[in-house]
Amino acid sequence: MSAPAAVVPTDGSIFWAELFGDPAPVELEIGSGDGAFLLARAAAMPRRNLLGIERSPGKSRRLAARIARLGSPHVRTLQADATYVLELVPSASVSAVHVYFPDPWPKRRHIPRRIFSPVFVAALARALLADGALYVATDVAVYMEHIRAVVLADRRFDEVVPGADHPGVSTGFARKYRAEGRALHLARFHRVPGAGDQPRPAAVKIRSS
Repeated sequence: MSAPAAVVPTDGSIFWAELFGDPAPVELEIGSGDGAFLLARAAAMPRRNLLGIERSPGKSRRLAARIARLGSPHVRTLQADATYVLELVPSASVSAVHVYFPDPWPKRRHIPRRIFSPVFVAALARALLADGALYVATDVAVYMEHIRAVVLADRRFDEVVPGADHPGVSTGFARKYRAEGRALHLARFHRVPGAGDQPRPAAVKIRSS
């Protein structure tokens, strides 16, 4: 007998209000690590609800303890695989998703382990509100090329010039890599309102915000 399908809530406002006790817009960070971004974002955007998803049990425990100690009322954390979490998020209910410095899995045989896949991007497109944003940062140029190719193959996204205020520069990895003189590769993608589910043509353009 197959397992029953997960029941996905349809009313995003109720789903998130029950989790946060507040109807403010919601942003997700996938791979929250030490929480540097979550805390910086909470300080900069006090009227946003932030959910940090961390797969590592050890990191997740330390992150949850840090958030609890600092008493950040609009921040929640979850130890889970983000791909599965996205399947449970109500459609068109998230304002922004942040993915910073994901493991690039540089060896060819490990490429299928990369988090950015067509399935993952489709899940992001379903979760994001129309005009929602996907922010990405990495220090690996070839991985950013892969990310752009996968995201822009889905016609529900286009790319926006990231700008100097890209939130990915507030992460711990970003500060570390800049101090080491390493280049940061930043991207911002926009959830196109009303776009369908078919792949886009091969030629894509980056628009300015």
